Amino acid sequence: MGKTGGYSLLLSFFTASVIIREMKSGDTKLEHITSLSGNHLVEKTHGRIAFRGMVDTLEAEVIEAQVLANELGEEEICGNLGEILDLLRSLMAAEVKETPLPPPFLFGMEAGEIHRQSHDTGNIFGLGFTLPSCAQGPLAARLNTLRAKVREAELLAVRVFGPKGKDGPPAAEQFYAEREDIILALNRLSSALWWLFCKHVCKL
Repeated sequence: MGKTGGYSLLLSFFTASVIIREMKSGDTKLEHITSLSGNHLVEKTHGRIAFRGMVDTLEAEVIEAQVLANELGEEEICGNLGEILDLLRSLMAAEVKETPLPPPFLFGMEAGEIHRQSHDTGNIFGLGFTLPSCAQGPLAARLNTLRAKVREAELLAVRVFGPKGKDGPPAAEQFYAEREDIILALNRLSSALWWLFCKHVCKL
C-alpha cells in the first residue's frame, strides 16, 4: 500500500467509532478491540486509536532523525529534535489521559513566535524561497519528511477531534474542536520543523 493510500485509510478509520461497552471484571477482551480510556472499549479502527498510532510512529521517526543527526555531528539539531520528541510524548499523554495540553514551547519560542518565525525564514536565515531537494543531504530530507508527516497527523486530528454539528461544511457557530490544544500543538510543530529545516539548509 502506498503512503497516500495508507493515509486515506487512516482518515476513514474514525467513521465507525463508538464505544462498544465497559470492561467488567472477568471479561475477556477480544483482539479487535482495545481500551480507549479506563475500562471503555472500542474497535481498533476508532479515530482516536488511529491517531495514537500515528503519533507513536512520529515519535519513532523523530528518534531515527536524532540518530542520523548524531552520526552527522549535528548535536544542536539532535537536541532540537529531542524537544520535539518531548512535545509528542506530552501530546500523547494528554490525549490518552484526556487532560489539557499546555501551549507548545520549542527552541525557546512560544506558539505565536514559532508561527511568526516560520513565515519569515527569508529574513531570519537569509534564504529565498526554498524547495526541499536531494542536494540538501539526508538530514534535510529527514526533517522535511517529519514536517510532512506532522501535517498528516494534524489533518487526522482535525478529522477526529474537530468539526462538529451538521453534515457538510459547518457554520462558524457550529464548529468547535474537542482538542484544540492538540490541533494547535501539531500545527506549530510542523512550523517548528520547517524552521529547523531552513536553519539547517542555510548552513549548507
